[in-house]
Amino acid sequence: MIIILRLLFINLNRLALVTCLLLSTGLSAKELKINTIDIFPFGYTSPDGQATGLIYEISNKIAQTAGFTFTNILAPYPRTIINLKNGNADFVIRYTNAELNKIAFPVASIISFQTIIFGNKDGHFKSLKDLRGKTIGKIRGGIFDDHFEEDKEIEKYEVNDYDQLFKMLLAKRYDAIIGSSIGLYSNAKKMNISRKELGRPLHLQHKFFVLHLTKKNIDQKTIEALKLAIHKLEANGEILRIVKSYEESILKKGDKGPKSSQQFNLLTSNDCNTCLKD
Repeated sequence: MIIILRLLFINLNRLALVTCLLLSTGLSAKELKINTIDIFPFGYTSPDGQATGLIYEISNKIAQTAGFTFTNILAPYPRTIINLKNGNADFVIRYTNAELNKIAFPVASIISFQTIIFGNKDGHFKSLKDLRGKTIGKIRGGIFDDHFEEDKEIEKYEVNDYDQLFKMLLAKRYDAIIGSSIGLYSNAKKMNISRKELGRPLHLQHKFFVLHLTKKNIDQKTIEALKLAIHKLEANGEILRIVKSYEESILKKGDKGPKSSQQFNLLTSNDCNTCLKD
């Protein structure tokens, strides 16, 4: 009887091992096609010609941790929706919008940033009401604040990237520009824009970057594998480590960092007094 039980126990262990190997093989055999928004610092081409960026690295780490083989290409913000819709991309991490919700499943929220509005040095805005009748520039396809989008009295004009936004603002073609805190501050620093050239920022809501999985090729195993990977990377601090590595290139050394990735609100008014030169 004891021998029979031992044999049964050994066979069950072998069965469990085989099952795990089959599941692992099944996930690895599926290659994920990732899109990363081609906007600095989220996704961009480095001087040596390699794709990199904050969201690019996080996307790769999630796919790798989930056990998938993958490719990751940079794509313009609006193009990511087209690629998800026709199945040329499996997932993208970005802000959501109504069109994206129709063609993709929101797997998990990854990281949040505060939305801010910058006017030029003569433009100071205390609330969204002050923007009515003004011309505000934004990234094409981006939804940075719900109340801002709903206000029909605010004139909104779209461009492809933050470089164009700042050029239009400094040329006084726009009264103000809107974007994520990290997007605006990092690009202002990259373009060598000083604080004196910009007005006091108006702080709006925080928005999450969400991992959106295309409904074209959706399956529950992939969803669960991605969720598990995200939970693991949040628990071990890996997502936070990646974000902090980009934070350090914008903030002065010695500034306090976030306590957790979910609560991380990079570059709020108190955090970034010294982000830009005087």
